[in-house]
This record gives sequence, structure tokens and C-alpha cells, in this order.
Amino acid sequence: MNLLVDQWIPVRPPHPGGSEKISLRTLLCNTDEWKLCLPRDDMELAALQLLICLVQVLLTPNNTVALKRRIAKPLTDDEYDGAVELYSDWFRLDHPTHPFMQVRGVAAGETTQMDKLLVGLTGATNSCFVNQPGQGDRLCGGCTAIALFNQASCAPSFGGGFKAGLRGSAPVTTLVQGPHLRQTVWLNVLNEDFLGNQMTWYGKTKDQKPTWCDPIKAGDTITASQIGMARGLLWQPAHIELMPPRGPSVCSCCGAQAAEIYTDFKKAKFSFTVMGTWPHPHSPRIMTDKKGTIDEKFVAFTTDAPSWTQLGRFVVRRELNDVNEEGQQPSAVVLQVRQLYGENAEKLHLLVGGYRNNQASILERRHEVFTLNHGWDSHIDAVNEMVKLGIGYRDALYKSLWLFAVGMKEAKGDKSKRFKGAGITIYNGAKARYYRRTEPLIQRTLDGMNFSNPGPDLETMQATLKQITTDLFLEQVKPYRQDPELIKTMAFAKRTLYKHMRNLEPQQDKGGNDGKTPIA
Repeated sequence: MNLLVDQWIPVRPPHPGGSEKISLRTLLCNTDEWKLCLPRDDMELAALQLLICLVQVLLTPNNTVALKRRIAKPLTDDEYDGAVELYSDWFRLDHPTHPFMQVRGVAAGETTQMDKLLVGLTGATNSCFVNQPGQGDRLCGGCTAIALFNQASCAPSFGGGFKAGLRGSAPVTTLVQGPHLRQTVWLNVLNEDFLGNQMTWYGKTKDQKPTWCDPIKAGDTITASQIGMARGLLWQPAHIELMPPRGPSVCSCCGAQAAEIYTDFKKAKFSFTVMGTWPHPHSPRIMTDKKGTIDEKFVAFTTDAPSWTQLGRFVVRRELNDVNEEGQQPSAVVLQVRQLYGENAEKLHLLVGGYRNNQASILERRHEVFTLNHGWDSHIDAVNEMVKLGIGYRDALYKSLWLFAVGMKEAKGDKSKRFKGAGITIYNGAKARYYRRTEPLIQRTLDGMNFSNPGPDLETMQATLKQITTDLFLEQVKPYRQDPELIKTMAFAKRTLYKHMRNLEPQQDKGGNDGKTPIA
């Protein structure tokens, strides 16, 4: 199966009907408005990333003008054929010497079932509850290629000494979403002028071969600046070899009839070292100063907090300096789209996805779209302010309920006197409810905000956040109102809530409630 020739991309056609598979040529040389169609959101995101990487490697536009032309108009067949002619052997899944994202002759004592390539399908206690049984039993060539790429680039390693990808074990991916698949792919392809500014070594490494054509040697030490675009986008940190495919069957992932089905593979770990951080264009990064050394890493989902709590990192560039303890760099595709259309830019549809993991186990999958209204790129501080307010009211709720739950000592007088707490961790449940109730508000505000004058929209959002926070506090403490031992603790918790909420208001608006008045 050849990714540049064969029909392997699972799509839903624009007209009514079931799913079908198309080739990369059909996607890029046709005006039809397809959308990806796979039963798992992470596989859809991986398929999209793989398509973007293929187009980036084979068809990098020279400049912004050329990129806009590609977004607006499909390629001709001759343009496509000319671009892929020299590279068709790179992307054969069954090539005799250098198969796509594999190595030949993997030294493994036993084979591994294909379900290990579908991230999160096994290996966690909740796997059987969130995945369809047998989903990874038999994979067609297209799903196998997508799974290979996803495991290598977007997911934790296999564990047990296997290396993770260049972005770490579970990076957040941020992409720009267009109205249909072809435009989405091109909106996330970087032009050569932009690449030259982002990666000073781009010109020297643009002719590098990917790792399966020019394998990494065991024990190698590689600096990030030695890794070119093709090699970095399609980096394979493990030794994997698919076993020969079996005969015709139905793919257990996409459900399509396939002439050949893959059921197992071999894997083996090997050691190498990458020095520095390779600036992957699909992920935001954060920088911190650790005793004079700049530590740079990719943004990840490390807690159960929703994606909007990190929205500033996704779209706002911030330097690491004496004022900012943490620097942040949005993904290169987001930075490029800010330059692409300037004042004529429409709304930004930001696609965010990734895993939350505990080592090799997947705890959670995320896949969502944020819509930022026209003008977001010129008034980016409003996004930071939104996130700051949302997190501030969450913390106000959490701190006040934590105090109510654990109790407190008398602030004055007898230091040994304690006031009873509820003894139940109601603050964790309240935080989860806060996220559920505020997420639609955050999405709605982003979509409709007047970024040239964000003040009124931020004030409206803040008033709603305050009401949600107050309501949640009352709901959580209501069952304990009749307990005489908790009356004073409840009063202090209410005062704490008001104090923290008052600190979130603009200085000129602070006043009114003195923090002593109980919440009605």
C-alpha cells in the first residue's frame, strides 16, 4: 500500500451517503469538500496530521502568495505527479527494504497484536469501558499507517525503555481548521519563507531522508538542529516491523473492506539521544528558567482541567524575561495564520487535541475546536484576560470550599481552638461542576467577542462567572446548613469566597459588599 497512490484516506463525502476512501491525489486535486470519517477522534486527528506532514514534505509552497493559491485552488494532476514522482518509494507500507515508518529485521522474540498500535485501546483500567471490543484486531493499510504515525508522534511510548517522540510522551496538538479537509490541510502547511525564519537550519536539512530510509543508529547523539523538516515530522523513535498482511477482510477500525489486513507486528527498543528541543510546528511550547538554563518543553494535558485553561499558551506569544516567569510559543501553524490574511482574516477555528496519560497508560482523550472571533490576532491580550478570570473564579470556589471541608483555627484568642470542617472533599466535585458550567460560556464569549473593544464582553462574562461560582458554593454547603458545629466555619468560608472574588474585580469597581455579608 502506497500513501501517495492508493485510496486510504477515510472520508465522508459532501453529498448524503456512507463513508468512502480516497487517495491523496484525489484530495488535493479535486474541489469536493470532504471531511475525515473514523470511529475514534484521536485517529481522525492523527490522520489529519499525517496528511499535513505528507503535503508539507512533498509540496512546501515557496511563500505566502503560493500558499494562499494552494488554499484557494486544487492542484492539477500534473502538479501532483511532478511533486511526488521522486518520493513514491518512501511511503510504501510494504516496501522490501524501507517500509513506511518501519525497519526490516526487527529482533523480537514474539509478535505484538495490532491493538497495541491503537493508543489507549489496552493498558489502562478503563480501556474496556471506552473502547469497542475487537477494534484493533484487524487493520487495513490506511488505518495501520495512521496508527503507526500516531504512536510515533502523538502518544506515549510503548513503555519499558522505549523512546517517546520528539514532542515528548503526550503533546498537545493545535491546528487551524478550515471549512473542509483540503483547505484544512493547506492551512497547516508552512511556506519556505516562514520556515526559514523559524528554523535557521531549514535550508541545510531540507533534503534529508526520513528515519526509515536513513535509520537512526543505536547510541547516536543528535542535536535538534541536525533534524530537518521531513525527518522531524515523520520521526519514528521505535523499531517496528509489520508482519506480512493476511488476505481480504473487513477492517476492525474503519469498517471498510480491504484486500489486505494487518494483524500483528514486531517491536524492539533501542537507545539514542536528542539534544535540545526540535520546534515541531504543530504544538505550542513553554519555556522556564532553571538556574540560568532555559528549559523548553511542549504543552501537555497534565490535569483534568479543560483545554480552555491553557488557551493563552495556544495563541499568545510571550517572552521569558524578568517580568514573565514562563515564556510561551504557540505552534508555528497558528503563528503563520496570524500573518496569512492580516486584517482580512476571518474567525480562527482552532483544533486542539491530545492525550492525558500516566506513563504509558492513557487516562483521557481530548479533541475539541475553539472559535475565536475576527480580530483575535490584533488584541490577543483579551484571550489571556479571559483565561485569567476563568481560573480566578475556579480558585476562589476551590479555596473557600477547601476551608469549609477541613475546618480552621481561631484567628485570634485561643490558638488551640478549632472550628469543625465538613470532613468531605466537596471542593473536588465543585471544581468539576465549575468546568462543566463555564465551558459553554468560554466558548460563547470567544466566538462572539468584539476583540477591538473586549471590555464589555469581559464584564458580561465576569458577571456570569461570579454567579456560577456563587451558585456552586451554595449548592455544596446547603446540606450542612442545619449543623450547628459548622455555622461559623461556613461563615468564614463565605467570607473567603467574597474576598477572592472581590480581588478579581477591577480596582475602581471594588466596593459594596464588605466580605462580611453572608451570601443569600
